[in-house]
Amino acid sequence: MHIDKFLAMLSGESLYFPNVYSYNDQFEGTLSNKSLDEIRKISLLDEKNTLIKHDDAFYERIELLKDTKKIELSKDTSSEPEKMESGRIFEQLLRDFLSHLMYCNSWFQREKESHSMWAEYGDKSPTSIAIQTTVGDLIKSLESDEYNIHIGKVKYKDYLTEDIGGYEDFPSKDLNDPDNVLKLFYAPFLHKRDVYQDEHEVRAIISFEDVCEEFLGRVYTSEIPFYSDEMFRTDASLLRDYKNPINNAHNGIPITVALHKLLKKIVISPTVNDYFNIPFEDLIKRYDINPNIISRSEIVDIQEKSQEES
Repeated sequence: MHIDKFLAMLSGESLYFPNVYSYNDQFEGTLSNKSLDEIRKISLLDEKNTLIKHDDAFYERIELLKDTKKIELSKDTSSEPEKMESGRIFEQLLRDFLSHLMYCNSWFQREKESHSMWAEYGDKSPTSIAIQTTVGDLIKSLESDEYNIHIGKVKYKDYLTEDIGGYEDFPSKDLNDPDNVLKLFYAPFLHKRDVYQDEHEVRAIISFEDVCEEFLGRVYTSEIPFYSDEMFRTDASLLRDYKNPINNAHNGIPITVALHKLLKKIVISPTVNDYFNIPFEDLIKRYDINPNIISRSEIVDIQEKSQEES
């Protein structure tokens, strides 16, 4: 991270969980093609599948999408149009609803440092740093009484040929069960396209149920994420409209942490210069953090050793 983010973490004694809506990856929270094919095998309008059968706004949405051709119809002409559209609306629901109410804090898990991660997230800055901890110490350090946090490894998939875990055999899912729906909601945020597999990401995710209660003023049930909800009466592009109740949600949520439990090591950028070390140690001492946990990047040691050998 850049030094400014580290300073914010120290001064606020918190970890920042940004809203997924702000992520640069346009595929964040999406489903693989194979998972979408699974969804399109069913009609969400069937009584056995979901409470959405009582939702007039959902039916209106289907007609609107068909009339305006905003969603391209499937080439599988053997399927009923309503069936195809309901599956696509379920996908759109996931993207619209969850991307605005999911908050993630991301970590890199691997034995060795990554030059590409320093370049991507440290922006090759001499004042960027990395903090190191363990999953156990991360859990112990979290001190939020307001939110529950879920922690899990991201799985990397070929989005053209593989299912996202949880969407296999989708027609068998009972969508009247809130627990089943929640599992489907979390799955897209614990999977990414395999082009990102070098990130070896572990995510801490603020409980979706808690976010619903905090910003929508109600406890999550399986009835929440459907179009009769006020937030879905407008087009997806208007989700941030001032009249939309989803605007109560923040762009990010700081979660209080015990820094002395969290920080096991602070690693300074491979491109650090001689001016940075002493003032950085002084800064650390001001926050009662042991300066002995500071080290410089192993990448520098490897480069110097290589030069000596040559």
